[in-house]
Amino acid sequence: MNHASCLCKSIQFTIDCELHSTRYCYCTNCTKFAGTSPATWAIMESSKLTVTSAEKSVSKFDSGRGRRCFCPHCGSPVWFESLDNPELLAIPLGVLDDGDVPAPERHIWVRSKPKWCTIHDHLPQHKTDP
Repeated sequence: MNHASCLCKSIQFTIDCELHSTRYCYCTNCTKFAGTSPATWAIMESSKLTVTSAEKSVSKFDSGRGRRCFCPHCGSPVWFESLDNPELLAIPLGVLDDGDVPAPERHIWVRSKPKWCTIHDHLPQHKTDP
């Protein structure tokens, strides 16, 4: 089980499943949401996330293909709810409080990466989302 939280700890939650499909994402929506390029994400089953903090409500922004969820107090991103796959959530790796953060396995939306951003590894690179 992984424990996760926003920056101010108002939103705390547990993840009771394996995170998978970890990735660096360079798409405009993810980099705007994360405030950096690339953003790092993992996928999980939505039914396996439990909010454990007294504060249960998160703010949500409809970004077109899903809802970007964030803390209403500090603004930290906490998860992404896909409209295409509601049984899955995308978790920004930066919210994980435990030391066992899975490493990204691929780069996606590489065609959108800033010119100054150089990839220094041999992970698979995809122009869009494979």
